[in-house]
Amino acid sequence: MTLLIGAGVFVVTFAFGLVGLLLHRALLEDHRSGESKDVVRLVQAFIASIATLVLGLLIASANTHYREQADGASALAADIMVLDGALAHTGPAAASARAALRRMLHAAIDAHVLEARSDETAMIDPQHLDAFYDAVAGLQPANAAEHAAQQQALAIASRLVQARTTLLVRDVTDDLQWPFLAVLVSWLSLMFLAMGLFVRANTIIVLAIGAGALAVSGAIFMILELQNAHAGLLRISDAPLRFALEQLGHPIH
Repeated sequence: MTLLIGAGVFVVTFAFGLVGLLLHRALLEDHRSGESKDVVRLVQAFIASIATLVLGLLIASANTHYREQADGASALAADIMVLDGALAHTGPAAASARAALRRMLHAAIDAHVLEARSDETAMIDPQHLDAFYDAVAGLQPANAAEHAAQQQALAIASRLVQARTTLLVRDVTDDLQWPFLAVLVSWLSLMFLAMGLFVRANTIIVLAIGAGALAVSGAIFMILELQNAHAGLLRISDAPLRFALEQLGHPIH
């Protein structure tokens, strides 16, 4: 989807640049005066400044969003590992809870839970999660150390509930803002139209306009990829979850 949008932005901006070159031939002589050029170029510079500022802010914001999503996956994996370690310190009675935790994590990885349109219920089914939480809460600590480990396990289990809720609502919050994108592309299209308005077409100019269109379409493609961290070419990796699955049952050094 993001690749198609990027390609569409390239086609639109490049086409407007070519339209500007075609309109150059149709301009009346008095429209080619110095005053006309100055005004058009002033407006072009103004639009370019706004578009550059917006693109820069969007790239920075999208990159921050992507890093937050990736860090969230790492934090989830770390919580699962710490949870397994806490359960290990609550005594032999927690063996069934540790086995259930491993099964839930294995199901989450198989369901590609970090990807868009995955089966979110496979991450941690509500009934399974409730049963897991009840099993941890029902443990009978034999001493203060086991009691502290149980409380830590319950706190992390609560965070897993929150993580599952976040996964359920992520597709709503990651929706593309089409009106905003349309306005931005319109700014860029007008800028490319002005580029070709007062120049005669030749190979170098057409290639330059094409390179500019490729640059802005690439920027928008990168923004969309970073914003939607659960789909596309730059989706976040489930490597932290796989690493956590490998470490379950082993002591944390």
